[in-house]
Amino acid sequence: MKGIQIELLGIGIILLGIALSTSHFWAYTLGVIGFCVIAAGCFWKNS
Repeated sequence: MKGIQIELLGIGIILLGIALSTSHFWAYTLGVIGFCVIAAGCFWKNS
């Protein structure tokens, strides 16, 4: 399961880079929010 989480985090970083390379406010905002959701999901304790 850990490998899948790292892979999703890598995909999130790539998508954040694409969003930040545009010059659009909503792309910045939604890219950062999406990355925060992915990062929180990766570091959330699995019970």
